[in-house]
Amino acid sequence: MLYFLFILLVLLTNIIQGITGFAGTVLAMPFAILMFGIDTAKPVLTVLTTLACLMVVCRSWRSIAWKEFGRMFVLMFIGVFAGEYLYRQASPDLLLPVYAVFIIAIALRGMFQKEERDLPPACLMLIVLGAGVIHGMFISGGPLLIIYAVKKIPEKEQFRSTLSLIWIALNIYLLAKQASAGLFSAPTLHLAVIGVPALILGVAAGSILAKKMSQEVFLRLTYILLLISGATLLL
Repeated sequence: MLYFLFILLVLLTNIIQGITGFAGTVLAMPFAILMFGIDTAKPVLTVLTTLACLMVVCRSWRSIAWKEFGRMFVLMFIGVFAGEYLYRQASPDLLLPVYAVFIIAIALRGMFQKEERDLPPACLMLIVLGAGVIHGMFISGGPLLIIYAVKKIPEKEQFRSTLSLIWIALNIYLLAKQASAGLFSAPTLHLAVIGVPALILGVAAGSILAKKMSQEVFLRLTYILLLISGATLLL
C-alpha cells in the first residue's frame, strides 16, 4: 500500500511538474518525508525530479532563456552551499516545521496576492539566493524562484524549459553530494526505480495539458496543493 501511494504521489506531482516546470518536488516532498523519512525522501526525489526536468528540456530546449538561466544558476548555486550547511547544523525536528510554514506562506501568497509587486533588483537577487538555500536543504527552491522568474520570463514555454534546466544543473551537484554521503542504499535506489514509470507518464501528461490550458489555472491549482501538503506536514 505504501508503494502504491508513493507511485500515485509521483504521478500526480509530475503532472504538475510537467505543466509548471517547478512544483513537483515541493508538492511531493512533505508526503514522501512522512512515508519514508527525510534521508530517503531527499535522494529519491532528487533523482526523480532530475529525470522529470530532463524530459521537459529535451522537448523544449530551444525555448531556454540562457541569459536568465545564467543569472539564476550562479545565485542559486551559492545559496545551495548555505542550505546544505544549515541542513547539517539543525535537527529535523526544527527544520520540518519551518519548511512546512514556508510552503504554507508561499501557497497563501500565490492564492491571495492579486498582482505581482514591483521589487527592487537587489531584493529579487536575494529571493533567488534564498531559493538556492531552500533547494540545498529540501530540493524545493521552486516556490521562491518563481517570484523572480515570472517577472523575468513571462512566456510560458521559456518559463518551463529554463526552470527545468536550473533544476537539472543544481540537482547533478546534489546527487553527487548525496552519493558521496552514502545515501543511495539499495532500498533507496529501488524506490527511485519504482517511481520512474509514473514520472514518465505524469510529465508526458503535464506537457500535453500545458499546451491546452492556461498557466494561471494550473498555478492556482498548484498553490492549493501546496497549502494542503504544507498543512499535512505541519500537523
